[in-house]
Amino acid sequence: MSFLISFFFNFFAVFIVNRIIPGIEIGYFENLPNVGADLFFSLVVGFLNASIYPVLASFMQNITLKSIAVVSFIISFGSFILIHYIQFGVRATTAPGIFVGGSLVWAAAVFTNFLFMRRRPQNPEK
Repeated sequence: MSFLISFFFNFFAVFIVNRIIPGIEIGYFENLPNVGADLFFSLVVGFLNASIYPVLASFMQNITLKSIAVVSFIISFGSFILIHYIQFGVRATTAPGIFVGGSLVWAAAVFTNFLFMRRRPQNPEK
């Protein structure tokens, strides 16, 4: 899976979660609904989640699914916890919103990075 496909899939997952999950609210930006903050949030979290395998590959030789899952868990749930406490334009208002939103984004990130890992085998031992 190429980086751009992974980025698009992760961006789309975050964008859909922002729109569908109860407990996630999108604020208004200059009196126009749904413009700005949700796209920026989706781009940032999508980019971070799509970058997990390439970044880990540059620092580690043996990348496991567990290491991908831990990093994506921190990014996915951390981003939804962050928007709960910081007024950003996208806001997680309830604990179930954080849990369900973080879980769906986490699952998408693990899936795309797992496919990325399977497609690009690690350095074989000589």
